[in-house]
Amino acid sequence: MKRFEFSLDRLLRVKKQLEHVAELEQRRAQEATERARATLLALRHQLDRIAEKITSSVGSVMAPQQWASASDMAERVDVSIRASEQEVAAAEQRLHTAAQERAQLATEVEALSTLRRQQVEKWQQEAQKSDQNQLDELIQQRWQAAQNAPSVALYQAEPAA
Repeated sequence: MKRFEFSLDRLLRVKKQLEHVAELEQRRAQEATERARATLLALRHQLDRIAEKITSSVGSVMAPQQWASASDMAERVDVSIRASEQEVAAAEQRLHTAAQERAQLATEVEALSTLRRQQVEKWQQEAQKSDQNQLDELIQQRWQAAQNAPSVALYQAEPAA
């Protein structure tokens, strides 16, 4: 019997490759999200330190330039925090999109793989059935040949003396 061929093998290979690429994209998106979150956390810590510095200066003499500088720094960090929060949101959205794409491709690969397995099983069953039919036919031919063959005498007559 001919060897098994799955008509969608090429598509399955392409989908597996795309799934691998999607896994890499998801990993990159996860790393970008983690970096954006780390940056946001660092900015928040920086703002906390500035606020602590300003709070500790309350009640003590502080030059107007120092107040202006601290206030300006706090405002710049606050603007950076807002931008960083937007970056985190965008990174999380890219991560979500990458995860959905990967899940979709994984589902497609699984469906194609299942279909391939089912077709392999069907092909194997058909091959076994074909082999069994050939064997049955061979046995039938030999049995018929044995039935049609002249009978062989079990005993031969003794030669006349």
